[in-house]
Parts: sequence; C-alpha cells; structure tokens
Amino acid sequence: MNEQPRWTEALAEVLRIALPLMVSTGTFSLVLFADRTLLLWFGDGSQMSAAMAAGNLYWAMVCMPIGIAGMTGAIVAQLIGSGREQQVGRFLWQSVWFATAVVPLLAIVAYTAPWWFRVSGQPEELIAAEATYLRILTFGAFGSLIETALGGFFSGIQRTRIIMWSSLATGLLNILLDVWFIFGGLGVPAMGIAGAAMASVIAFWFKAVIYIVILLRPAFESRYHIRQGWGWDPSLLYKLLYYGVPAGLQYLTEAGVFTLIVLRIGQLGDLPLRATAMAMNFSMVAFIPLVGVSIATSVLVGHHLTSRGAAGAITAVRSALGIALSYSLIWACLYVFTPGLLLGFYRLGQTDADTEVAIEMARGLLRFVAVYIFLDSIQLILTGALRGAGDTWFVLATTICSSGIALGIGWWGIEPAVAQFGISRLHGWWGVITLWVWLLSMLMIARYRQGRWQAMRMVS
Repeated sequence: MNEQPRWTEALAEVLRIALPLMVSTGTFSLVLFADRTLLLWFGDGSQMSAAMAAGNLYWAMVCMPIGIAGMTGAIVAQLIGSGREQQVGRFLWQSVWFATAVVPLLAIVAYTAPWWFRVSGQPEELIAAEATYLRILTFGAFGSLIETALGGFFSGIQRTRIIMWSSLATGLLNILLDVWFIFGGLGVPAMGIAGAAMASVIAFWFKAVIYIVILLRPAFESRYHIRQGWGWDPSLLYKLLYYGVPAGLQYLTEAGVFTLIVLRIGQLGDLPLRATAMAMNFSMVAFIPLVGVSIATSVLVGHHLTSRGAAGAITAVRSALGIALSYSLIWACLYVFTPGLLLGFYRLGQTDADTEVAIEMARGLLRFVAVYIFLDSIQLILTGALRGAGDTWFVLATTICSSGIALGIGWWGIEPAVAQFGISRLHGWWGVITLWVWLLSMLMIARYRQGRWQAMRMVS
C-alpha cells in the first residue's frame, strides 16, 4: 500500500504530534535558559560559565545512552504500524534494562570530573564549581534515561499530549526549585550552582515517576502488555542496540565536538565563555523545540513506512520541513533585528562591567545563530526522517565525517585565519560551528534525495 495523503491532512497530522513535542522540548530549553540566567544573577557570572561547561560535559556523558533509549519512539511506531502492538511492552523493558546497565559507567565519569576539566585546560577557578555541578547531575542520570525511554513510548503511540503536560509540570517544578535552591529561603541556604543541579535532578526523577504512573493504567496494559512484557529479551535488546547505538554515537560525536569547541572557547577566558553561554541560551530556545518536530517526523516516517508506504512518509517530511523553516525564520529575524532586546534580559539582575562586555560580545554571536538556525532545522528534520526509517548508520557516518572536517579546520585553521585576516578567535570558533551545521545539512539532503531510506524497515 502506497497511499499518499493530501498535504492539508499531512500538515494537520504533523502538527497534532509535533506541537505538543515542541512545547515539551521548548519547556526544557526555557528551563536551561532560566537555570543559567539565575546563576548569572546569583553572582559574578562565573557560575553561569561553569554550568555551561559542566552541562556540556554532562550531556556528552549521557547522550549516547539517551540516544539509544530515544530510538524507542521510532521502533514502537513501526511495531504499531505493522500490527505488532503486543510486543511493545516487552520491547520497552529492554530500554529499562539497558539504562540500568550504564549507570555505573556514568558514576565513574562523574567521580573523575575534576580531572576531565583540568586536562581540558579550564580556568582553575571554575573547576570546583564545574565538578560540583556535574557530580550532582549524575544522580539524575538514571531518571533521565528512564523518562527518555518512556517518553519515546508515548511519542511512538502518538500520545504526545502526555509528554507535553508532563514536561510543563516538570519545567515549572524545576524553575521554582531553581529559585529556591540557588538563592535560598524558607530554611534552605543559598546553594548557587549546587542548588541548580539539585533542582534538575529532582525534575528528572519527577518526570520519570509521572510517566511510570500513567504507563501503569489498565488501558495501556491490555493493549501493549506493559507488565506482561517484563523480562529479558535478547532479540529485542539487539534490535534496540543495532538501531540505537549509531543514534547514540551520533549524539556522542556531536556532543563531544561541541564540548571541545566550548572548552577551547573557555581557554580564551571567562568573558568569551560567558558571551557564548548567553548566545547559546537564546540559540537553544529556538533550536530545542525543533527537536520536537524532528521526533514527530521520525515517528510518522516509521509509522507510514509500515502502514501507508513511502508516499505518506514523504508528505509528512515535507510538512515538517515547512513547519521547521517557518519557525526558524521568526527566530532569525529576532536575532538580526532585535539582539539588544533579547540580550537586555541579562541586565535584569545584578550586573557589572564584565557582564556588559559579555553582552556586547554575545550580540555579534547571535548573527552566527541567525545563519545556522535554518540549516539546523533542515538537518534536524531530515535526520529524524532517516532515523525513523532505520538509516541510523548512515546518519552516524555523516555526523563523524562532517564533525571531523569542521573540528580539524578549527584546530589547525583558526590561528592562521587570525594572523591573516585579523578575525577574533571567538568568532573563528563560532564560524566553525556554522560550517559544521552546513556540512551536516548538505549531507542529509543528499541522502534523503537519494531515496534508499524509503525501502528500509526496522521490524519484519
């Protein structure tokens, strides 16, 4: 069957699934924004810089298992599309066992946190705060993995409103705890960066518990055999790992390269790192909701390929691209025409001369964001489409190739560019980020147009 829906139907279908996911991921980006901004208001800005560097290392640490657990949504969508709903519960349990197995490895990385920051050349005065933030966040890693897997289940069955309301409740809790723990009050001492990390850990577990309570409802049990599926299933675990490992390695590659870039910027001093954190905060507010559209694309491609066929999947991808590009245009205009209005938000708290310098530096960095946000939206949607079909190994190879090229240019090309053209090292590294996103988007476009993904299936 290769039925192609009308574009209005396809657009409505994508919006029905994507909008709650955009709200969900957008809530996460707002929490990160609030987290770092409150740390800027708490002190001299160094704790915001430390949270930026440590948060990137934490993501590099957990992104591979989260990438593997995140494939749950696409595989569940294909199981349902092929009429195998009763296998969903058993498959979901494999994600839980996998998450349990990786926690000790994450604990080892957290224990050795000061060494990682010291060997990367971070300013000595930031290392203690960075290590504290990372170690506390690790206590929430298992909860984060569980909620990723269970969130994948709800997206796979297209119940994304559950994800949205859970994310809104979790985000509100996180922000309230941020204010309380960072600044203190009601018998709790001001904890600064440690309080921000504690708030995040509680939020991770809170969301996981919400999902578990909802998942145990009788309606889900009768249809998907959640409790009956308890147990170890090597064949389903292999399926999760076969398609999930390249997705996880893709995340690890991207996170590793981005962390290296941020750490190199950190070597330039606190102010360039602070300006980068400011610009990245606004970049994430625009970028992370697009991840929701990418997840929706992945789920719809997986579902249509095993039910309607490739034509339905193609129409869904085109609708998702239209949504993502329109959304990106709004943010690009804000970055270009109103950077002062956006960055003025950082002046609402206690500021000093250094903060003013960092804000002016961030103004120039937002121009880079305006350029690469369009490219990022394209590569996110097409990556979601390829991942939904099961073309995860190509996505991994593409990510490694483009990341290696961009990082190599940055490592060996910035200093000659500084000497030859007089550009700043900070702008040089942001140029590398833009080049990196451009390479990714061009390669994803080529693979998508080649069309091999249309014949792929993750379930048989």
